[in-house]
Amino acid sequence: MANATRVADVSRGYFIGSYTGTTAAQNIHIGFQPALIYAWNRTDGDTVWMWSAADIVNVKTIVALVANEVAAVTQIDNGTVIGFSLPSNAVINENLKVYDFIAFPDA
Repeated sequence: MANATRVADVSRGYFIGSYTGTTAAQNIHIGFQPALIYAWNRTDGDTVWMWSAADIVNVKTIVALVANEVAAVTQIDNGTVIGFSLPSNAVINENLKVYDFIAFPDA
């Protein structure tokens, strides 16, 4: 289980943090199941990705041009991790790259 590094958190509000990519699937613990995530590759500064619980199988990515990345980010609450699960993917979970993100809970 990967824990996100907490940068800012508002009780029952958004979570700002970071995670390090592995390219392998991983769960990110943030304390709630997100409804919306915006993230960006801080290491390279070349990728921004957005995900919504309304469309869990697609991640919108911006790498020079807007693209649709087929990558199923899922909400997770398995008793150990409450947050989101990243798939094995070299765009939104690139090995050894640090991603900053903001996640918003369901209303």
